[in-house]
Amino acid sequence: MAKGLERDLGLYAVFTISIGAMIGSGIFVLPGLAFKIAGPAVVLAFIIAGVIVLPAALSKAEMATAMPESGGTYLYIDRAMGPLMGTVAGVGVWFSLTFKSAFALAGLGAYLTLLADIPGKTFALTIGVFLVAINLMGAKVTGQAQNVLVTSVLAGLGYFVIRGSIEVDPSRLEPLLPEGYGGLLTAAAVVFVAYAGVTKIASVAEEVKNPGRNIPLGILLSIGLMLVLYPALVWVIVGTTDPGVLAASTTPVADAADTFMGTLGVDVVSIIAIVALTGMANAGILSASRYPFAMSRNALAPHALQRIGRRGTPAISILVTGALLFALVALVPILDLAKLASAFKLAVFTFINIALIAFRQSKLDWYQPEFKSPLYPWVQIFGIGGALLLLTQMGWVPLAGAVGITAFGVLWYRGFGKSRAIKDSALLDALRIRSTGRLVTMTEESISRGGHAHVLIPVLRSTRRSRMDDLIRFGTLFGQPGGVVEVIEFEDETPRRRHPVGIDRRFEERTRELAARLGADVFVRIIRSRDSEQALLDYVEENDVDLVVSDLPREDRRTRRYIHEMKDVRDHLPCDSIFLRNRTVGRVDNVVIMGSGGPYDVLKISLAARISQAEGSHLRFVHVLPEEARVQQVDGIESYHHRLEALFTGDTESAVSRAPELIDEVARVAGDADLVVMGAPAHRVRIFGDLADRIADSLDAPVMMVHTNEQARQAWYEKVLERIIY
Repeated sequence: MAKGLERDLGLYAVFTISIGAMIGSGIFVLPGLAFKIAGPAVVLAFIIAGVIVLPAALSKAEMATAMPESGGTYLYIDRAMGPLMGTVAGVGVWFSLTFKSAFALAGLGAYLTLLADIPGKTFALTIGVFLVAINLMGAKVTGQAQNVLVTSVLAGLGYFVIRGSIEVDPSRLEPLLPEGYGGLLTAAAVVFVAYAGVTKIASVAEEVKNPGRNIPLGILLSIGLMLVLYPALVWVIVGTTDPGVLAASTTPVADAADTFMGTLGVDVVSIIAIVALTGMANAGILSASRYPFAMSRNALAPHALQRIGRRGTPAISILVTGALLFALVALVPILDLAKLASAFKLAVFTFINIALIAFRQSKLDWYQPEFKSPLYPWVQIFGIGGALLLLTQMGWVPLAGAVGITAFGVLWYRGFGKSRAIKDSALLDALRIRSTGRLVTMTEESISRGGHAHVLIPVLRSTRRSRMDDLIRFGTLFGQPGGVVEVIEFEDETPRRRHPVGIDRRFEERTRELAARLGADVFVRIIRSRDSEQALLDYVEENDVDLVVSDLPREDRRTRRYIHEMKDVRDHLPCDSIFLRNRTVGRVDNVVIMGSGGPYDVLKISLAARISQAEGSHLRFVHVLPEEARVQQVDGIESYHHRLEALFTGDTESAVSRAPELIDEVARVAGDADLVVMGAPAHRVRIFGDLADRIADSLDAPVMMVHTNEQARQAWYEKVLERIIY
């Protein structure tokens, strides 16, 4: 059994990790840049950014209590929206968290130069090595270090606000909106990254004690505190600092301290900034390293990344994250990357809110969060709209960077993870539930409506004489009372070989005798044409035929040509059709309905219902899934089967199984059937043969292959979402 992570983090550690992930470069570096964009309205910008973060924080807190496992954003989006979107989120959040940690370390340099003549980059790299070492020692040590760092920073900033509020000059806050609302929203987008770390604790949820209580409480306490502290800090900074100095400052807190506390204040604030930025980098490494770890667990990253070290930490994942961190600090202009991280965070927070909606709508039995986001779904809709609004204010460079990271995630999934991933999700489950609910309703309506008004039994070169009993038997069974059932022989004018049924004048007489013996009332005629298959298609089109009942023998050298012609006819028929395969049908006591949730369900189940009603047959709904399919998918299909069973008064059962070999398992579960009913999808180009045909060939039982011209339609967004999921 694989070694798991240890639960060492209590409520205060959760609170301090969330605070430490926020309180850093966002407040110690960004206020000057944001002031240059929006003027004094930067105070409001921090409030707006915090309010837009809140819905994602609530969503993530709920999902963390339902899935208290390492991985956070990646885990939730993967399970909600599928492995492709999960990979994009996992890669993107890993990069953005590492970018932000690198930005925090680089920000140390600006404040360090206020204390001593030391190369900032060298010092930042040294601190980075120290933090990676701490993370390797375990989450308990990391959490204890975080407690000390954050507590000291909060105490220092609290004193800064209290002391500075006395010195605030109200005139520096006028005019409040010199750049209008556009400048305000742009500044809110820029400072959004200051709050982005509030949900980082979810990425280490597997290491939290009592996660159902501590995770949501820690997240809400931390964001509540920062919604008060951030605006208060910025209010003091703007109200005490010369606008010209502030607009060009990368050390705004120290510049403000200089105006009312002098040199000693600058030194104290610089020390606080260094401690805060160190804590932010530490929290970033802690949470970022869990993303490759979680992706590796789901086979979307190399297996080595899930290796647990002796201290109970994902050692390889921490080292890889540290290597990327060092490269960014040494080589990349981090401020630009922080903007890119902010843009991608806005996109990811949108996905987080969508993920929660997917989980709630899917109504999965296993999704049982201990904490639920209030005012669902309006809070999530507000969060989605607000994040998208801020994204539009970022400019094209950050957006292009976010698109680039997204493209990398897609390429990584296509190149590495697609063949390994389990392509399932709550959103796909929700779509299935919506789709199957619609199918159940349509099936019920089809059963109550009765049979088809105009049934055609075509007799062609591929039709076997021994099959005529079955064709007339099912053709009349599936027709409506008072409807039309026709048996027509489509004869070539210049046949190249004798028709298998026999082209002679006694055809009509023999067919009528057979129909009379079966108690059927049918019309019989012969149509001659140069192309019998085309004549069949034309007749169906011109006479509004509803159902074609035909024969499809096993393929061999003698019948191959006729079978391919009939498959082409099947693919182009403008109506429903059934094709009987394998041996003739005797008494039908057991009917197996193969496959679930597809576009053929309404027709094949309504046909099976008529057979069951006529012959008192036992119905078995069978579906075979890949061996790696999740238990939730099995439960979903069984639930769909049970809803279908409720439509029948006779004997029914559901058989859903997982197996490595689909065809072998189908042959096993359908071995005792008197008739197997299954869908026959259209394939314009056949290279390796149809799966449905291969399944039919593997069965000893008679098979009724159903093809429908009216498939269950999906809304355009459902089709798009299924494409994204897969």
